[in-house]
Amino acid sequence: MYKKYLDMRLFKPFGVKVREQTIPLSDTAPVPAEIILQTRERIVFRAPKCGGGILLTGEPGLIGGGDWSRALWMGYDLYYPQPAMFALALATGFYRAGQDISREMPYVSTITGVFPYYPTRISYDFREFACGNGFLPRTPGRLKTVEAGRPMEAGEIIGLYFGGREQHEEQIIEISNLFISETEPDYPMPRMTMVDELGQWAQKDWPGKSRSEEEVVTRLRDEYARGAADALPGRSAWGGLLSKRLTQGTGYFATYRDENGKWWLTDPEGYAYMVMAVEGISPNAAGVVDEWEDSYAWLPPKEGPFAEAWSVSRGDPTKARRVKSAETVDFMRVHLIRAFGQDWRVKWGELTQNRLNAWGINNTGASCGRLRDEGVCSQPSFYFMGRSSGRSFPNTTVPIFRDFPDVFHPEYAQRCAEFAQDLEVIRGRQDIVGYFMVNEPEWTFIIDLEISEMLLAHPAPLASKEALIGFLQERYGDLAAFNAAWKLSLAGWEDLRQPIADAAKLSDAAARDLNDFSRILIAEYVRVPAQACKAYDPHHLNCGLRYPYIAYPNLVCGAEYLDIFDINDYRYDPKPYITWLSTLTDKPIMVSEFHHGSLDRGLPVTGIRGVRTQEERGVAYRFYMEQAASCPAFVGSVYFTLNDQPILCNAGQENYNIGFVDITNRPHTEITDALRQTAEHIYAVHEGSQPPYDRAPDWIPLNAH
Repeated sequence: MYKKYLDMRLFKPFGVKVREQTIPLSDTAPVPAEIILQTRERIVFRAPKCGGGILLTGEPGLIGGGDWSRALWMGYDLYYPQPAMFALALATGFYRAGQDISREMPYVSTITGVFPYYPTRISYDFREFACGNGFLPRTPGRLKTVEAGRPMEAGEIIGLYFGGREQHEEQIIEISNLFISETEPDYPMPRMTMVDELGQWAQKDWPGKSRSEEEVVTRLRDEYARGAADALPGRSAWGGLLSKRLTQGTGYFATYRDENGKWWLTDPEGYAYMVMAVEGISPNAAGVVDEWEDSYAWLPPKEGPFAEAWSVSRGDPTKARRVKSAETVDFMRVHLIRAFGQDWRVKWGELTQNRLNAWGINNTGASCGRLRDEGVCSQPSFYFMGRSSGRSFPNTTVPIFRDFPDVFHPEYAQRCAEFAQDLEVIRGRQDIVGYFMVNEPEWTFIIDLEISEMLLAHPAPLASKEALIGFLQERYGDLAAFNAAWKLSLAGWEDLRQPIADAAKLSDAAARDLNDFSRILIAEYVRVPAQACKAYDPHHLNCGLRYPYIAYPNLVCGAEYLDIFDINDYRYDPKPYITWLSTLTDKPIMVSEFHHGSLDRGLPVTGIRGVRTQEERGVAYRFYMEQAASCPAFVGSVYFTLNDQPILCNAGQENYNIGFVDITNRPHTEITDALRQTAEHIYAVHEGSQPPYDRAPDWIPLNAH
């Protein structure tokens, strides 16, 4: 299916196959954008900095003259000439019949990343209109694709949008050969070397780019020979502050609220402990080979000394990240093997421990206690449930939507009790601060999602639907009163067992009732596993579910069952958000993921939050951490991640410049120097004896996902 060597000049446009229908681009309109060239098969447009694109509209399922209701795939070719050499995040939106296109957002939308100057075939499988996953499978040439929306059918489409998102520069985008089909297309890839012999991006140059194998090996050996760096003075064995003992200690990490209402963590001996962690502490920056194999200038032999640089990543193709398998190669390991030979793992561990000490890092995030067991890192860590046992966060055989389970079904409680047994591996461990139950549930990625509305639209006889019916019966008592409030004409309460789509739009009362029941559902979603975990392990801190964001207050429901309310917070200034969350939860707040990347140092994507330069990454780190630390509820954060990601993406389809070190294991000193400065001041900032760092960085919008 993958055609790796295809001269794009000889490529024939779609429409030549019997079961394909070409969709003309000549009728698309700018919204807003500047049309540079427009023909039936091809359109080139300039998206302004504020974002913009093109829109094609028509009758339901018939836009562009195609019969969308009978098609199973959509495809098109995308080209992005960008002299500044950063990736494009192409927004695609599908509007559903009944929507007001001039005022509403698309019913289903995707964001797809592509390289600059790299012709890329993009496809969309119409089964994804079910919106069952937030991340779409990788296809050749494409970077990460995320999806948001609610279920719809291809025959309901009345509008199709393509465009660039808000960006720090105008963007030229070319789309050609738009088609719908009954079959998946092939994916022609141009002959182009994307990765140099050292694992770096071949198409771009930058200050500090490594030039030779000898240069990398010498640098690593010299740094290792220098030995241990100076760690922060006045710290306990656990990384707590010796000059600030808050309790006598419990033997485990604990939460503490002082007389001024400030939240702290305490280490096992009772000393104040602010989490300054980094995630992903591993000699791992593995990039996908598979369809990209011929884009590497050199690949190490799979046998012999470089065998450990090769691996296969496997996953469940029906779940998050959608990876069945991916063969990967790790140039970071290649360089370590070259520098240190058979002892590369031990020496990487010593090198990394020296760096963490020098940077002021006091926690290894969810890298967990295995690093401590292996003698790699002495810092405490967190535990990620399920990663050692393979148990996933509990779901039910029939979920309500995506990974949100039927929380009132007895199956959920049973599976939560089994899930709690995963904590056996950390019971009694003093070096584990606490645990995360799951990371970024996929149902939370849809900002305007009302989970009870999805429940009511579900065709299955769910236990949670029976609970909803009982809730409405208790609230209204009389069926006539309910019908009047919801503007329905049900013959009996049992009629609610039949699916009702978009129920929140029926009336203000329906929207209010569904919102209230969503609070009950979400609280139950948190309560059942949290209580099972606390019963199994009463000592470690339950840090929650690492929500990607709190789009509306209902998502804090169930916080009372957690020890720490934890979020993955990708913002530039976290202070207003943390303050807001603390008023909603009355809990200590921790950030389990954040980062800032730039486009000036060897990778085409900023990551989820971007700044212009490496220097500004250091500014952004200090600003974020110290502004957060000035909040009374803040108890620390985990930076994501230690290593830059590989240029042709990891198995999770990411290639971000977000690490503290690059693919050749060279530290980005602009940000690591900032870590040390923040570590020296963070306790004083939190207690209020020193003001937080207040220089805001030069932010730019993220340019891909």
